[in-house]
Order: sequence, then C-alpha cells, then structure tokens
Amino acid sequence: MKNIFQKTPQLTNEEHQRRESYITAVAPEAVELGEDYLVFPKGVLFPLSVRGGGAPGMPDRPWARLSSQVFQQITVPSMYSVSLRRESPDTLSRSLRSRRTFFEGVLQAAAQKTGRRPSQAERIMDQAMDSAESALTLGEPAYHAALMVGLFAGRERTAEAESARRALEANLRAKGLLPQRLVYIARRSLDHFQPGGVLFPGLDEPTLMLEEALSLLPPPTRRVMPTQGAVWIGVHNRSGRDVYFSFKHGFDPSAPSPPHATTLLLGEPGAGKTSLMRSILLQRLLQGRTVVSIDPEGENNRLCEAVGGKVIPAGIPDDPDTCLLHPLQADEPAEMLLAVRFLAASLGSESTLTPEVQAALHEAVKRRWERRPGSFSISGLVETLGTVNVPQASIPMSLLRPYMRGGLFDGFFDRPKALLSPDFPPGEWWNFDLSTLREENRDVVHAVLAWFLYHAITVGRKPMDIFVDEGWRLLRSGPFTDLLDELGRRARKRDVGVTLTTHLPADLMANPTSLSMASTAMIGRMGPDEAFAFFRSLGVPESEAKTNAERVSRLPPHVFLAAPSGGRGALFPVSVTIPPMWLEFWEKMGATN
Repeated sequence: MKNIFQKTPQLTNEEHQRRESYITAVAPEAVELGEDYLVFPKGVLFPLSVRGGGAPGMPDRPWARLSSQVFQQITVPSMYSVSLRRESPDTLSRSLRSRRTFFEGVLQAAAQKTGRRPSQAERIMDQAMDSAESALTLGEPAYHAALMVGLFAGRERTAEAESARRALEANLRAKGLLPQRLVYIARRSLDHFQPGGVLFPGLDEPTLMLEEALSLLPPPTRRVMPTQGAVWIGVHNRSGRDVYFSFKHGFDPSAPSPPHATTLLLGEPGAGKTSLMRSILLQRLLQGRTVVSIDPEGENNRLCEAVGGKVIPAGIPDDPDTCLLHPLQADEPAEMLLAVRFLAASLGSESTLTPEVQAALHEAVKRRWERRPGSFSISGLVETLGTVNVPQASIPMSLLRPYMRGGLFDGFFDRPKALLSPDFPPGEWWNFDLSTLREENRDVVHAVLAWFLYHAITVGRKPMDIFVDEGWRLLRSGPFTDLLDELGRRARKRDVGVTLTTHLPADLMANPTSLSMASTAMIGRMGPDEAFAFFRSLGVPESEAKTNAERVSRLPPHVFLAAPSGGRGALFPVSVTIPPMWLEFWEKMGATN
C-alpha cells in the first residue's frame, strides 16, 4: 500500500513539456493497452479512479465515509494514490457561489411553474453550499483531489485481480462513491503512478473541505523498535513499518507487558499459520533458545534434523537399547511418590488412585527407598508392589506390568538409554513427532509429554519455547488440556513462551484455559461466525467483535490481524513475510505445501 500526499503549484508550459518528455523517457514501451487495463510483459495493471457526489460541506458526503481501510482489504498487490492540491479560497468561493445561485434559480423556477416546494434533501444541499461558501470566505482550507487505485497481478492471476477490482468497486458503491474504470484512457493511470507522473489526470476532480481530505490519509504511525529476544513477523499493512514480536513485551515494548507469555495462531487451513510458527521457531532457535515443538503430522522432522535437532517418535524407539524416558527419578522419597502416582494416573485414570491404591503405592515406595534409595525402573516398582500384602496393590501392578522389561509395551520406559531428559543443553530443537500415534498408546505418549514438560519447566525451571501445531488435536485430550493450562499459567514466570496454532478456536472456548485468557493472538482468515465467537470469548464488545470478524473473514492468505494481549492496543493487519531463502530451504526439506 502506498499513499501520496502532495501539494503542487500550477505548472508553466515549459515545466509541463519537460515533465512530458520525462514521462516519455521512462514509460515502458512494451505496454499493451486493453479496454480498461494495461498489460505488461509479466503482469497486468487494473486501474480505478474514484468520484463522489454531493456538495462540499454536506453531512452525508461520501468522501467523509471513505478511509484508507477500504484499500487495505484487497487480495492482490495494490497501491492507492491520493493527490491533494490546495485551491485559492476566493476562486472556490466564487465557483461555489455560482453553483449555488444556479441551484436556487432552478428551485425557484420549479416553484413558480409547478408549485413544487423544495424537498428536505434539496434544502440540506442549499444549506451545505451556504455553509461551505461562508467557510471559504473565512479562509478554511479546501482542496482539489484525485484518487487513483492500481491493482497489480501476474498474468496467471489476471482473473483474481479482476475479481478483486469488482469487490473494491462494490465496497466503494456501498459508501456512495462512484468507481471509474478508465475505459479507453487506462494509459492515464500509468502516467499518474510512475515517478514524475501527472498527479491530476483530469478526471472530474472534486472539491474537498479539510475534514473530508483528512479521512483519506492513513493514520499517523511511529516506528516501533525491536526489544531483546523479539522476532520479525512481517510488515504492517497500513503503515508499512516492520512488525516485531516478543513473548515478554508483545508487539510494542513501550506498552504494558502481556500478563501471559502465550501466543495463539488462528486461521482456517491455508491461512499460513504453520509458516508463521516455523518463522518464529527458527528465529528463536538462532537466538540460542531451547525449542520444543509438538508436531501431530510429522511435517517438521526433516527440517528439525537439518538444523541439528532431535526428533522424538510417538512410540517405542527403533534402537533396542533406547526408550522414551526414565520416569521414576527423584532425589527424595516424597518426590518419588509423586512420580509414581503421576505415572499410575496417566496410564490409568484419576479414578484409579483410590485411597487404598495410594496407600499401597506409598508402602511400596517406602520399602524400595529404604532398601535402595534413588531412581528405579518399572520392573523394580512392580516387584516391590508384589511384596505389599494388600489386594489393592494388584491394580497399579496390572497397569504397570505391560510397560516393564519384557512386557507387551516394552521399550517405552525400561531400557538403558532414554531419549528424553529434563537436563538437556540450551539452543537445541526437540520435535515430538505424533504422526505415528496410535489409539492404544495415545495415553502413554501424552503421559510422556506431560512428564517431560512438567519436570523441565515446573520442576527444572528450564527457559524454553514450546510450539504446538494443530493444537485442536491435543485440546480434545483431557490430560493434555490440563497440561497446556498449567503451562500457560506458569510460562511467564518460568521464562517460557508457548505458541499454539489451531483452525478450530471453538476448542479454546469449550475448554476455557489460560491459553484463551489475555493471550496474544495472530488471527488469519476464518469464517465470520467462528471469528465473532472467538472475539466475544475474549470479552470484546459485540459491535466491535462483529466488525473484527468481518475484517478477519476478508483477509488474504499470509495476512494476520494482530491482537495485542489482553486488549492492550488496537488490532492491526500484518503481512507475514518469510525470506525467500528460507522458503527454498523448507521446500527442499519437504516442509512446505
């Protein structure tokens, strides 16, 4: 998007000839003139000018309802140009007085010949012209305006550009403006847009009062510098500035810090959520952060390994000497009892831990710790439970026996080496590949993830960034929803950033957790009903939620509406930009669609 605000004096004949010669020198020669468009060797330009009716100063003038946001919802590359030239108040006052005199003469003649009285609209127009004439007499600024829009597209996207122009025309007509396609004079748009071109192409330039002209200009903006640990997201769609994001400071370091270090990436499939997540993830990895990603489809495996990361399978490792983790590790018996209870509840359910079962587990841990303090295996726990002479000891034994050495699920726990440990070096990427997850081992894999994240963050206080792709799958798992809720509440104090992507925000509303409370969100294109429900769940007023939902439903791919955490700032559109070299690398790794 581009906005041009210029005030130029009248040109002499010599200056006009010099400008025309410049335009002739720089204008492309290989331009094919269509009926209302221009065809270049590699692209097409669809121009559009804008007209508006009514008298200056009228309360319902269409120009007063026009703003820069109308041109920021176009789905193809585009630019709009507003040229304003201040005119002499005396000249405009005489012109307006002549127009008003003629208008009143017509009304008077109609009244004398037909007895027709002026309508309410005609009286309002007469009063508006009277008011505008008085304002000009007192020296109020007034301008002649030219508004031109150009939509650009490659030849293969010609139909999409034409569709975007029709949508823009509909939006302009809804505001009472008249779009013009420059039929047979499309070349004028080229002379207008190129450097040194004609700012006023002679297309019925309207007269605007100051308050009407100001609405056409984009809102003023300031440059926001990145803070430490911030990542580059893309470009602000309205102001063109670079947009940076930090888990600690959000989008603006000068604003109050977000209450939660959680980020939601929302949008329908194809909106660009996964690409945005990968961009943030790799930038944090380059900053030396430890990164943990949960990948339901296994799309990041090759990319993770290519940058030196480790892929964790959702099942038994291929190496016969390696398991996923050693869950029964502790420095004191009380901590060991908590680990044993957590493992039993994960493999069974919370209802498994009846008071009698908890008493049996307590006695087994006590006996084992007295005989051999320190970490022990699943087989050792089952063996010790067998010495506890109570019937309820058979319940945890039946749950644990398939996972002990030699059991049906041998390989999850009881092997010499473990893939996962809460004591891992910083600056590494561990990707949990859940693509091979089966229903029979779903609970144990979720338990492994929960154990790892709990010990690494809550107990070990390891600073890291956690990225959950396709989060709707895990949000439908009760234990994992509780874990995500716990992470969201503790993330900020533990220097942990949590990012969750999903195309089903209804799951967030169905499970009100810390991830849906005061979280920073980047919202891609989605249906207006889903977007409205999500904004309402954040506590946004109904009218504002409806407006935001309409904006979200019209977003093009890879454009996100940034919503600062807890409503700390206005929403703004960001065009997510990925370096071409990164995209080529992702494509080689099979990480792009």
